[in-house]
Amino acid sequence: MQIEGRNPVLEALQSKRSFKSIKIQEGITVDDKIKRILGLARSKKIYIEEMPRKKLDKLSETSSHQGVIAMVRDKTTKNFSELLKLLDERKEVPFLIYIREALYEFNLGAIIRTSECAGIQGVIVPPNRDITSQVVRASMGASEHIQIVKGSLFQVIKEAQENGIRVVGIERGGDTELYKSDLKGPIMLIIGGEDKSLSGEVSNKVDSVVSIPMKGKVNSLNMSVAAAIVIYEKVRQESKN
Repeated sequence: MQIEGRNPVLEALQSKRSFKSIKIQEGITVDDKIKRILGLARSKKIYIEEMPRKKLDKLSETSSHQGVIAMVRDKTTKNFSELLKLLDERKEVPFLIYIREALYEFNLGAIIRTSECAGIQGVIVPPNRDITSQVVRASMGASEHIQIVKGSLFQVIKEAQENGIRVVGIERGGDTELYKSDLKGPIMLIIGGEDKSLSGEVSNKVDSVVSIPMKGKVNSLNMSVAAAIVIYEKVRQESKN
């Protein structure tokens, strides 16, 4: 796997990610971020290779490498049970989000970024959803600092509820308006896809479904925006304690 862009590479260097090498554009201007990248790479004894811009462009998977591409080893991912065990050992109150379907990698990366900023400990994605270079780039490196695990939706819902975690769906037309809901305590949010609502089967399994008030003529929000609104409503509610 590769990580592209100055900020994502820097964040990865500051995490526990294992590196193979870092490729730097020949003649790149050594600004503060490049200086920090090179310093951390050398301190970790990571191989640094300079190469022409054209070669980096050809190698890039995101078309936005900013003169830096890191070749990294895939993370050893935990499963959902292991994530819950980790939070229990740390005595942390679970704050999780399941991203049911994200067709666009930018949306997935944006939700991961918001989740990490808000203090969510774990992002859960379906078994067939990979965290690609584009997702890492869109998350601006936040993916390096948050647990991302894979799990089947209904199994994850069942296990969360068995462990005292309320499961709350996010859906237009939900049974509770967001700002009248109680999101305090252990919780796992579920966000649907760009063009798919939560199914009736999912809505029947969760503990509640919240809806975001809509005042305009357009009747839907981008999924990453909707997730951010609900995530930070929980942060707001918890901050009042």
